[in-house]
Amino acid sequence: MPRRKRSDSPCEYFDSAFDEDSSSCNSRSETGVPRNAANARERARMRVLSSAFCRLKTKLPNIPLDTKLSKLDTLRLATNYIKELKSLIEGDNVNAEEIPIKFNHSLSSWQ
Repeated sequence: MPRRKRSDSPCEYFDSAFDEDSSSCNSRSETGVPRNAANARERARMRVLSSAFCRLKTKLPNIPLDTKLSKLDTLRLATNYIKELKSLIEGDNVNAEEIPIKFNHSLSSWQ
């Protein structure tokens, strides 16, 4: 496939688009209402997501409630905990008292 020829100015596209589109920025109030609604939906979505991570963190054993965990760390710890529970159910001869100890050890390796 042949290469396209570069334009002389890297800003040529933006300059021409600015000239053609300069009349569209005449009023912010036209786009403000939908943008505010979108911002409100995004804030609500993030509140729901943060609440879900807080609830998930409370279900993890041996994690103090005042421990600050990132969302990634919370997901990693939950994944490891689920794997340990799965191995317990599948009968990998794991003692039930060992799970919190092994799980707590995995937390210290990330900090």
